[in-house]
Amino acid sequence: MRDSRLKWGIIFLFVLWLFYGLSAYYVVQKPFSVPQLVALLENPAAWLTLDFAWSSVWRSLLDVGTAVLINLTAWGIGTTLLSYTKLEMDGLETAVFGTGLGFGILGLWVFLLGLVGGFTPAAFWGTMGVAIALTLWQIFKNGTRINADDADSSFSLRPPRSLRLNFPARGIAFYLLIVLGLALVIALLPPTDWDGLFYHLKGPKLYLAAGRIIGGIDIPHLSFPALFEMLFTLAMGLRGDITAKLLHFSFIPWLMALVYLISNKFFATEGTEGKENSSFSSVPSVANRKNGWTAVLILISMPMVLNLGAQAYNDLPLAFYQVAALVAILRWRQHEQTGWRVLSGLFAGLAMGLKYTSFVTPLLLAGTVVWHYCRHEKQTNPQSPSTPPLRLCAFALKKAFKPLAVLTLATTLIALPWYLKNWAFTGNPVYPFVFGGQFWDDFRAAAYAGTGTGLGFNPLALLRLPHDLILGLNDASQDGQPGPLFLIFLPAVLVYMFTKWKKDGGVERPFNLLLIFVLAQYIFWVIGVIFSAGLWQSRLLLPAFVALSPVIAWIFDDLARWDHPQFSLRRFVRLVIILALAFNLVGQLLNWLPGVPLTYVEGSASRDEILTHWLGSHYTAMQGINEQTPADAVVLFLYEPRSYYCDRDCRPDSILDTLAHLEYLHNDANGIAQAWQNDGISHVLLFETGYEFIRERQMDWISPQNTHLMDDLTTTHLQLVADWGDYELYELQQPNP
Repeated sequence: MRDSRLKWGIIFLFVLWLFYGLSAYYVVQKPFSVPQLVALLENPAAWLTLDFAWSSVWRSLLDVGTAVLINLTAWGIGTTLLSYTKLEMDGLETAVFGTGLGFGILGLWVFLLGLVGGFTPAAFWGTMGVAIALTLWQIFKNGTRINADDADSSFSLRPPRSLRLNFPARGIAFYLLIVLGLALVIALLPPTDWDGLFYHLKGPKLYLAAGRIIGGIDIPHLSFPALFEMLFTLAMGLRGDITAKLLHFSFIPWLMALVYLISNKFFATEGTEGKENSSFSSVPSVANRKNGWTAVLILISMPMVLNLGAQAYNDLPLAFYQVAALVAILRWRQHEQTGWRVLSGLFAGLAMGLKYTSFVTPLLLAGTVVWHYCRHEKQTNPQSPSTPPLRLCAFALKKAFKPLAVLTLATTLIALPWYLKNWAFTGNPVYPFVFGGQFWDDFRAAAYAGTGTGLGFNPLALLRLPHDLILGLNDASQDGQPGPLFLIFLPAVLVYMFTKWKKDGGVERPFNLLLIFVLAQYIFWVIGVIFSAGLWQSRLLLPAFVALSPVIAWIFDDLARWDHPQFSLRRFVRLVIILALAFNLVGQLLNWLPGVPLTYVEGSASRDEILTHWLGSHYTAMQGINEQTPADAVVLFLYEPRSYYCDRDCRPDSILDTLAHLEYLHNDANGIAQAWQNDGISHVLLFETGYEFIRERQMDWISPQNTHLMDDLTTTHLQLVADWGDYELYELQQPNP
């Protein structure tokens, strides 16, 4: 009786949390608003009227085709390299690991071309020619192997490298096609995302114009590890900036494949628990396949995944490489093949070629290797109960030294080029951090960090942080939220984390390591949030949410143990998941329609019209600068970091500190004007809205101490030549002789 009451009490509390989580999320992140519905109902045809111009359709097909071609060549390069290993992989693993490896090799090759001045159409198409040849050869080899295996009637298992997909149910497939289709159409628009216009596409644009990778540009983000910027450069050199966006979009299906792979390979299901190596069966069970597609749905339930996929960012490949490195080390723990450890190190190194923050992954992988040998030593050493723990760990470290060295060497070699490039260009391998460098000083370091603006060591705020994070409160990026399912399942994840921690079974080891990976990512993120409000961005935790997706899918399937003849908890949660997915689709559609994306794809709206619609006065100002200033104009931006659409020598305000930094260096308007003249500045563009926002929010670390400094400059040294609402263009006056 007591157990029954406890069970019903737990079910009641969980259902209560479900109602709270779903309602709280959609109160904060409304899927739609009344004005949106009214506008849609008043004139539904305004956003759906199509007038196809086949030249525009052909343009979009070329963009998609070029992106698909780059993906295929990445697969060809990667699978060719994997074919020389002795690792046993099924078709899905080969596609996932091979394509990720191929993208990395392509990015490093383009990087080498840039260093030697090889950014030319001939070099790009020559690269694609060789890659296409490798791809065709790989397709031919796989086709020959499959035909030979099919002709052999005695062969009962699937060919190890053939790709046999287990397709989802019709409802799941239909939903995925809709949400991915909506995101794809947005991805086919000209770039409008903030970081893309700031540096992800700006760098490649400058490099292509110069024919090589160049330095000496006061955009510190161009010195960040730039693996994906090199792939953007390739796409822009072959086709254009929309193709570059589509390369980022292509990592949505690769992430879907990755979480599906994790569910099928590592989470035991009915009839397989407790069997050695059962989670690595080449033919997953039906229940396992259901878990795989559930994990995919949980991944796609994150609005941030679809939002980021339509932008020229690098967050999706960053999550892919970090989680793929974790999957490879899990495979090594099972079989202890050196190739898996090398592959894990390579993927960790590729992640470090995307963002500095990814260093947490190789640290976790190294810790996993050491822990594996410590645990093995404890289990195999008959004297381990009487052996002091430190001595036992010393034995384990001795055995782990060589495997750890191999992992570290693979990570270091693949990541090192970006840090050597920084060292050569700026004198600082991790520019602009730690050692500073050109254009950098203590003032700018403090302005970038925003130290003292974060949460601080507030116990209550830190305790609420996961809740506020998932709801999207105080998010500094607004690039999309994780979605309600992570909040709904948060208590269940915590419960399963502790109750499953020491139990044996097919799911034990990967379940724990995935959660340790999530915890490590979260702790590192929290440390940043404590000190700086600018680091409160949910997309920085995307690798953790990707790793959680298969865990939540497994927990959802395991809820069946709580079912009762009078009430099925799993079925009830299934309805909640369907409701959340439906709300997300409605929100995505209603945010999609006002952007009139189809009008560009089918040709009734021009590129300029779409950019004006999305960017407003920003694009108008960029066009005005291009048309109203001389070709040799040097335009300094104040409080505006986006300069991609400016065709002059435009110098953006990268961290919104330019005016405050000038005051720090030169004291007053006269000193600043003299410094501008010495630097060859001819015009100054002021983003008035950004300037007023910083002043109203009292952001003293990036705002001048003299509140009249801008007025002094416009009165004595700057002459207004154009006004585009939010943007004012001034010409720097030459001093009187």
